[in-house]
Amino acid sequence: MKNVVKSWRRYIIKENAYAIGTMGVNVASGHISSQCPQGKEQNGFHPNGEPFCRPKPELEQKGQTIVSSRQEIIDIIKNNPHQAIHLDNPKGTVKKFGGLVPIKLPFDYGEWPEFINPADNKGWDLIIVSSATINDDNLIPVGYVAYNENKPRAMFNDKIIIAPDGNYSSEDRGTIESVFNQMDYFDVPVWY
Repeated sequence: MKNVVKSWRRYIIKENAYAIGTMGVNVASGHISSQCPQGKEQNGFHPNGEPFCRPKPELEQKGQTIVSSRQEIIDIIKNNPHQAIHLDNPKGTVKKFGGLVPIKLPFDYGEWPEFINPADNKGWDLIIVSSATINDDNLIPVGYVAYNENKPRAMFNDKIIIAPDGNYSSEDRGTIESVFNQMDYFDVPVWY
């Protein structure tokens, strides 16, 4: 019975959350609301501790497509890797990944803004291996990182790992694994 309830909650329920004030509490989750001005959302922190704010993306804006599954976004990018990328958190910035521990990123983290993940209604998240940059050609998927049931509201908001021509080193792999091993709400990264 416990598994049935857990599965039902995981796949069916989408709780609504309402923020109260700039530093209010998210009623449904009990989380502190964004420190960013209205119309912007917080997405990590700068190294000095200030919130990193970005404009809130709108669902299905002109030129955007909802991509329903991890495999679908992987196929899209493999077949056409030259998609627009927006870096939310460049190498060296601090991000919490929805948790309490701030992590200085040893890689570039961003999204494909034209491809919306229905899990969070934002662009599909991506990680560029630490030996590469956004300026490298032919950045294609080489793996992914997924939230697990320790953070059920974030499940399916996977992060796609990309590398130039699909090439990455054991150091790249170790760097990404060391970041996500610090958080018990992520599964072990999957590599191709």
